[in-house]
Amino acid sequence: MYYIFIYIFCAVGIYLSVYVIYTLFLILTNYFVREKKCLHYEPKTYFAVIIPAHNEQLLLEKLLISIKKQNYPDTKIELLVVADNCSDETAAIGKKNGAVVLERCEPTRCGKGYAIKYALENIDVNVYDAVFIADADSVLDENTLFALDCEIQRGARVIQCYNGLANPDESWFTRIMDVSRTLGNEVLEPGREKIGFSSHLMGNGMCFVLDVISKYGWDAFTVGEDWEYYAKLVIRDERIVFAKNARILHMESVNIYQATSQRLRWSSGRFAIAAKYGFRLLYDGIKNCKFMKIDASLPLLLPNPSLGMSMTILMFTLCFIIPLTVYRWYLVWWYFMLAILQIAFFLIGIFYVKNKMMKLLAMLFAPIFMIWKSILDLLSVVGIGRRYWVRTERKL
Repeated sequence: MYYIFIYIFCAVGIYLSVYVIYTLFLILTNYFVREKKCLHYEPKTYFAVIIPAHNEQLLLEKLLISIKKQNYPDTKIELLVVADNCSDETAAIGKKNGAVVLERCEPTRCGKGYAIKYALENIDVNVYDAVFIADADSVLDENTLFALDCEIQRGARVIQCYNGLANPDESWFTRIMDVSRTLGNEVLEPGREKIGFSSHLMGNGMCFVLDVISKYGWDAFTVGEDWEYYAKLVIRDERIVFAKNARILHMESVNIYQATSQRLRWSSGRFAIAAKYGFRLLYDGIKNCKFMKIDASLPLLLPNPSLGMSMTILMFTLCFIIPLTVYRWYLVWWYFMLAILQIAFFLIGIFYVKNKMMKLLAMLFAPIFMIWKSILDLLSVVGIGRRYWVRTERKL
């Protein structure tokens, strides 16, 4: 029995160490590897901007206005709003702002995946060069489409935008999320991009050239449709480029209550896709010596930041509860160092955000955040997570 505990502590320690070392590797890569020069191109790409929207009358207009203000020719942008099972003024707002509105009414098949497929099946995609998908609660930086066009002219086929927060200082919750998202957008994803690895799709700010859409269509309908489509693309040897200069900012939930249904859906979807595709990607990558696929499996198989920290703290605490005699202090120091490094990652994220002191003070709420997120992850792992789409509450 004693050695079983030792094996468990060592196995979990190795798993968390892989996660920490991998994150540290991406941070160092981003720091030491030079970024590719951003060349200037004359705009060529004709974008179909698809906006799946379910009862988004509060925020949709802001997105449409931000698209109109793009530093990109109006003649090369087509706005397409999918009013998906709406009971409000979403369709009217889309039409008022010059968008082509596709109204869809199919209550038994709700969710972004179905809305995207409906749009692709009801427009002549051959007219366009690329499809750009944006959530209705977002706004675009004025250079977003220009940056996407540059990546496409350099050969990119699938692109993920910088996916940040539009309301980073609204609450302690948004401050913590801003640090986490900023670390990903400014450090981790650029690190992958600099060495030719694949970014992962984030659901918002996804861009596909016509050939990808024509070849694969859209076949992701789970609550984790972004992770699902990402896994399928990488299995097919498609690399997802991360475009740091193409920025889309979304409205984050302002508190735990508002975020719970959304995060439960995301967590459930991510774990389901990890179980279905994570080890397949890893095996395929090892078997065929494709480092891009090995790397692509890690975001699915390794813990998210909050879960990684929660697991580390739990195992550190158990070191003092379970009798481990001579090995205890080796394990204590092991988990202590893992915790320190993960705190350091958060501090690196703070370095890149605005209002640094406010973001640092938000760490006082980190225990609440981690307990809440760990409960959601646990529910998702055991299969209690939501398996259907539920709308997130909106506010102005």
